[in-house]
Amino acid sequence: MKNETVWKTLSSIDVNNKTEKKGNLTYLSWAWAWGELMNHYPQATYTFTEWEYPDGTHYVTKDVLIYGDGTCSVECELRIDDLVRKMWLPVMDYRNNAIENPTARQISDTKMRCLVKCMAMLGLGHYIYAGEDIPQESNDSPPASNEKAPVKKKSKLTKAQQADLERIREVVTTHTVFTNNNGGTDMQKQVLQVIDGDPTVAQVNEWLAYVVGEASLYDNEKKDKEYHGRQNTDKVQ
Repeated sequence: MKNETVWKTLSSIDVNNKTEKKGNLTYLSWAWAWGELMNHYPQATYTFTEWEYPDGTHYVTKDVLIYGDGTCSVECELRIDDLVRKMWLPVMDYRNNAIENPTARQISDTKMRCLVKCMAMLGLGHYIYAGEDIPQESNDSPPASNEKAPVKKKSKLTKAQQADLERIREVVTTHTVFTNNNGGTDMQKQVLQVIDGDPTVAQVNEWLAYVVGEASLYDNEKKDKEYHGRQNTDKVQ
């Protein structure tokens, strides 16, 4: 399954009338989002990561990663054929604060939010996480260089996170998967719009994982094709 095809299909869907605002966060209905995904890719599946914890003489399995302060996070993997996206999300309240010792309901709600976040990594409702009100048309998107935020706003990032930003910029402006005209340039513009704005620490981490993962996936597929091509040539000879 080509990532460019999936991204172009799902990112063009307008989700505005399916969102709900709670506190500082915008939520997309997971049921509607999953329905849209099924309309286009009915073979899609998802799983949630489970962790084992010692409990006396045995281990118990839990669907959350528990931290030392009592907060926790969930992790979801979404698969469309051989295209895989993995995303994580802390169990948070409406103010975006992590919750200590969350209830089963809070964990359940977070898992479905994490699933929606996974779908966003494939394009569906992605602009919600970038703070956009409407989908950006690729032909009308202004150059990213015109939207750079003042340096003062970026001072909240550490030097290491600033270095991550530059790594993201380097990958999306030089790697073939983001510079080709078959959907790659659309992704490039969306990434640059976020990192040239006022990205949060979470956005930096998410985009770094995304762009590096996309580049690695492309490189691995290319190497695999070259390997099989050499094998076929050897057989002919």
